[in-house]
Amino acid sequence: MWTYKGRKIESHDDLYPECTDIVYVITFDGGIQYIGKKAVRAMRKYPPLKGKKRCRRKMKNLPFKNYQGSFENEKNLTAIQKEILYQCSSRKTSTYLEMVTLVDSDAIFKQRFINENISGTFFKNSLDGLLDRGEQDED
Repeated sequence: MWTYKGRKIESHDDLYPECTDIVYVITFDGGIQYIGKKAVRAMRKYPPLKGKKRCRRKMKNLPFKNYQGSFENEKNLTAIQKEILYQCSSRKTSTYLEMVTLVDSDAIFKQRFINENISGTFFKNSLDGLLDRGEQDED
């Protein structure tokens, strides 16, 4: 079950009408967390109606209710809480807010997060050359 600011989100009707993407955090058993983003609606092109020339465009709802995250080994974990942090009306905004949330929570450094990269560019194994880890390893 998804929540947003304490409210239960059971379907697309519970989201803002203009919401196309969400930024979320999923908490799994053992306190492990995953931060990510998910498209919940998208524009789709349909062929023109008979006698018309322009393609039709309609907003289509995408499934998200049973979504568990896009990381590997997700089948071994059980989600105990799924929280929507932000509802966004553009992919650009959701990408930015996901990155800000990952950086702000030190998701790459802390062991309780299973995020392995930020924006598909900065990976956990990029820290292999770090000489002094200090206190950043611990939560």
